[in-house]
Amino acid sequence: MAKAGYRVTVVTSGVQYMTGEDIRPYPAWCTEETIDGIRIFRTWAPKDHRRSVFRRIYNYVAYTFLAGLVSILKTQKMDRVFAGTDPIFMMPMVYLVSLIKKAPMVMDERDLYPETAIALGVIKKGALADLIFQVQQFFRRQAGGVLAATPGIRDQLLIYGMPSEKVHLLYNADVFVDEDIGPEWTGQGIELRLKFPKKRFFAGYVGGLGKANDIFTLLRAAELLKDLEELEFVIVGSGEMRDRYMDFCREKALDNVVFFSAVPRREARVLMKKMHICIQPLPKGPHFSHTLTSKTFDYHGLGKPMIFSGQGDTVRLLHQTKGGIAVPSGDDKALSEAVRRLIKDPALRRDMGKSARKWYENNISPERGCAIMKEVMKPHAH
Repeated sequence: MAKAGYRVTVVTSGVQYMTGEDIRPYPAWCTEETIDGIRIFRTWAPKDHRRSVFRRIYNYVAYTFLAGLVSILKTQKMDRVFAGTDPIFMMPMVYLVSLIKKAPMVMDERDLYPETAIALGVIKKGALADLIFQVQQFFRRQAGGVLAATPGIRDQLLIYGMPSEKVHLLYNADVFVDEDIGPEWTGQGIELRLKFPKKRFFAGYVGGLGKANDIFTLLRAAELLKDLEELEFVIVGSGEMRDRYMDFCREKALDNVVFFSAVPRREARVLMKKMHICIQPLPKGPHFSHTLTSKTFDYHGLGKPMIFSGQGDTVRLLHQTKGGIAVPSGDDKALSEAVRRLIKDPALRRDMGKSARKWYENNISPERGCAIMKEVMKPHAH
């Protein structure tokens, strides 16, 4: 949007989402810098937010309060206020900012709430969940427009009564080119082939290690594939479940699984490029049928064949892109068989990778994203 002539201000956390590290350019409750013409404010926030649910909530609440102060005190005229609905703590503050600045807000629905919280077991169905749903519905009605991250989320919002002209599909995909992951990004200095010289195949997962991803199914599949001495499973990420996953590997004596700490996205892509197969496992349940993770688009952009364990939007995407194999959620045997199949068939891996990359180049671009953003900013979207 900045390249299209808009003046863009980003208010974000000073704590890096994947690593939990403080990345503010200098110590202050709020820092300011300009990068590629974009004005960026970074607020203080507690570090290591993936370590526990409490610290995650603490991080979200602290950020929400400080981001609200920054938006009110340090920004001038606004035409629109864009905000992600994850975490849900953001929306009351965003609505307050939109009222004070007299600028319509645009909601970026990356996850549905309270549905996501219920699916993850954070809250149960009942009075509290009903209240959160009604609050979210209120903000949706007040918004000038809503961006849906997946077709499933868009369809669900229409079921909830949102006007179709108000809801726009915008994939949670990061536009990048190969030059963005050049040799200066070393991925913690890890070269997979140097670290594991006897391994010829790497199957990997890169992302959060919390309840929203079914890593146990991946680990059970790794146990079924211990006979393949040339195969190594590489898991990159952090989260509250990480220790449990590592304990499982120790209990099962899984010497074909290695864990790396979370790294910034561009560094993570260095590791993804060295993987022969990329995996995304999601838990069972109807809620997760609406999920299309950003790593799915990274896998496609890097031209990597993907194995998806789950149902719904990602399965439909793979049918379009022909970039991977889908197996049922929680089915470690089917997942292991898919890995074995791709290892034995280099031509299939190559064809899937090419198809994934071709779809990415044809469908993910700054121009397409900007066109959707322009549409949601039109006056009729009020």
